[in-house]
Amino acid sequence: MLEEVAFVNYGIVDLGSNTVRLSLYRVLPEGDYDLLFSKKEMAGLVNYISGGVLSQEGIHRACSILEKFRELLRHFGVENFYIFATAPLRNIRNSEEAVHTIRKKTGLDVDVLSGDLEAELGYYGALRTLNLKDGALFDIGGGSTEIVEVRAGKILRAQSLPLGSLNLFKACVSRIWPKPKELEEMRKIVRRTLAEANLPQERVDRVCGVGGTARALLKIANTWYGRPELERRMTPKDLHQLNKELQKQSGEVRQLVLNHCPDRLHTILPGALLMDTVTKSLCREELYISRTGVREGYLYHKVLRRAE
Repeated sequence: MLEEVAFVNYGIVDLGSNTVRLSLYRVLPEGDYDLLFSKKEMAGLVNYISGGVLSQEGIHRACSILEKFRELLRHFGVENFYIFATAPLRNIRNSEEAVHTIRKKTGLDVDVLSGDLEAELGYYGALRTLNLKDGALFDIGGGSTEIVEVRAGKILRAQSLPLGSLNLFKACVSRIWPKPKELEEMRKIVRRTLAEANLPQERVDRVCGVGGTARALLKIANTWYGRPELERRMTPKDLHQLNKELQKQSGEVRQLVLNHCPDRLHTILPGALLMDTVTKSLCREELYISRTGVREGYLYHKVLRRAE
């Protein structure tokens, strides 16, 4: 007779600037997990922010998506449902009001992560698929970019920069595809932001990329360079060349974007420019794109440890 294995399902929702993503995990007693499914909604909450305030329409948009995800989880009998928010609720003046309104309308609590904590959780999540004891990690989101420096398995510094693919697009691009002058304006903003950041003093051999922008660019790079679909590594030179090709905006490049990440049509070039510049600042040899990140880090360090 086979021994019955106990497990618990957990739903984790990442309320981000560009997307709201639900991941459902099956966690075994020894701590291993399986990702059962992942679903995302393109919310674009940063588009509802004006003057540092998230509008009521934006708050209602978040509520609608969260209620939809809760109903989906009910079909699976999932009661363990946790929500965290990053830049769209962290970097606004009415953060407390937004959290209160969401709780009042849906009964759901939202955990607003600090930038440093988001960076740390991204690293802890990436450790599920990559043994990164010495190096650096970045996570390019819609409204912020997190950077972590690691030595001997310990975090030396973790920081969040108020610049992501979506707010860079909003600040500089008038239509969908950026014009040459708009590309140059984005470069200036990225260089200025990184110059003010507390980056590692020296570049490291190995850097890990986390998040949707990095995963989308990896898919495009694998196709562009004729590499296996499951390949997760590239060099800074590979990424730089790909960024240059994307900026040419040829018909072939546009088709690649449509094939691999149509929902990022407007943010993939700002994201590529930002990722290329960050990678050049951090990395000497190898860039590894992780399948796991902040949601897995949140699951283990904020949910499962709390349940112990």
